[in-house]
Amino acid sequence: MPVSAERGLTYTPTLLGEHRRAFSGWLRSSERREVFTLAGNTGPLTQEEARAYRGLLKGEGQVWSFEEGLRSHAFLSPSATEGNVWAVESAGRFGGCMRMDSGASVTFPTGLGPKWTVAYWWKREGTKDRWRHHIHRAGVGLSVNGIPGTSPHADGFLVTEGLATLPQGAVTLRNPAGEELLVDELVVLPWVVPAAWVSPWYVAGEPFGAPYPYHRASGAALYEPLPVLGRIGAGRAVQWWEGGVLVLGQEFDFELQER
Repeated sequence: MPVSAERGLTYTPTLLGEHRRAFSGWLRSSERREVFTLAGNTGPLTQEEARAYRGLLKGEGQVWSFEEGLRSHAFLSPSATEGNVWAVESAGRFGGCMRMDSGASVTFPTGLGPKWTVAYWWKREGTKDRWRHHIHRAGVGLSVNGIPGTSPHADGFLVTEGLATLPQGAVTLRNPAGEELLVDELVVLPWVVPAAWVSPWYVAGEPFGAPYPYHRASGAALYEPLPVLGRIGAGRAVQWWEGGVLVLGQEFDFELQER
């Protein structure tokens, strides 16, 4: 998350338990743990960036880790399959994964509109190839292994109609003829991920959530990484000049609450 240097980042502790005094005056503590809420302001963002950060903090979208079958973290299951498609407990990039036979397909009824992002890790089973990361962005195209690109979606495994449309808003993955396909960490988001996110997403080499909608907050501002859940506060419209053009954007307050 970008943090405005003008307002900084604040840390608010919450005690799980309590401190109180007995009638005798002795101090008694039932404290079990202390958790933090990190609060800040994003500073100026473009409308595209603001929409993505808001969706990320709110936990919008679906994530399939395939650790417990073909259901997402929000219990969304496939609406249709062709051929043999099943989840396996190991062999994945992060543990479990989905295995698809040659020619098989699977459809998840995500109900997405014109703005969406679909990402996944994949490799061919039985080969020495490394796991590759695909990010499909509506209206943009396919990015591979952290390099923002504009390749057609057909270069991956996502079924689309043109550059920006998913059939009936559903996410369908199809394995063309060849070896069995392993898919891990399928992420479906109802907004277009900014280009600046593509490379860090691949470089991180981590699951999308901890688990989603939680994330792992880390960085120089924190003593140690924390699993957090986001919350959005008040926002404000802002504008600035960039390259001789007046840009209208927004900024908003946010909180990261430790789990």
